Amino acid sequence: MLVLAALCAGGYAQGLKDIRINEVLVDNRSSYVDDHGNHEGWIELHNTGYSNVNIGGAYLTVRRGDLTRTYRIPKNDSRTLIPPQGYVIFFADSSSNRGTFHTNFVLDETGYLAFMDQGRNVVDSVVYDVTAQLPDVSIGWAEDTGTGAEAFGPLAGITPMQANETEEKMPAAEKFRLRDPSGVVMAITAMSVVFSALILLFFFFKNIGRLMIRATTKKEETAAATVPNAAKSAVKPERELVGEEIAAIAIALRRYEEDMHDIESHILTINRVARAYSPWSSKIYGLNNQPIRK
Repeated sequence: MLVLAALCAGGYAQGLKDIRINEVLVDNRSSYVDDHGNHEGWIELHNTGYSNVNIGGAYLTVRRGDLTRTYRIPKNDSRTLIPPQGYVIFFADSSSNRGTFHTNFVLDETGYLAFMDQGRNVVDSVVYDVTAQLPDVSIGWAEDTGTGAEAFGPLAGITPMQANETEEKMPAAEKFRLRDPSGVVMAITAMSVVFSALILLFFFFKNIGRLMIRATTKKEETAAATVPNAAKSAVKPERELVGEEIAAIAIALRRYEEDMHDIESHILTINRVARAYSPWSSKIYGLNNQPIRK
């Protein structure tokens, strides 16, 4: 059970990290009204994540000097579950008895606002100048036109329960098209990038080749320096044969081949051979005689 409780608490804290103070209206005179029809200062919280986050049990705190007021958001209200990319508004009217979304403090007496988790760890906070707040002009997060980064400051108009930037942003490609309708600048830029890349690759591979040649030469010099002088003198290069020596070797080989054969005469001598008598070839012992009859 303790492990399950710890896991639930960890998941709760992890979800609260997606909550931020998105917009604040300190001096509300004629704009957004609460559920009782009153114009009160209000605080907008935004779920920047992509999962439901229940802010029940979390805190909203304001501070100015030594003055501190803290409002604990009730847990038993289903409306405290903020959907992904959703919004919720709390009215700072110092009348928490009016419901869940009414705090026990006001905004025009403080200059610091914080959203804290159950452990009172600050999740998000904003600082504002009370004296500089204009009627019906809210402050919130919006893109700075100069730097392009998000900054917390006065907004062009109040945007409760929605994104602070209502104007549609022109894509960068569309802006470039308007500046270069003919496409000449784009073509020159593209060709410049390609040729620059090719030049860089040429010098890169050229220098790599030189470095490899230098490394190989250095290795050969190092290997030659480690060979003793005696070994260097013992190794003599072979002398090439001259033409007379080659001719002498050829003649010697020719004579050697001739000595391998007998010298024979070209005169043929035929002698008659006398054979001795042999009864095997005598005709007297043939079968021509008639056999003896009895």
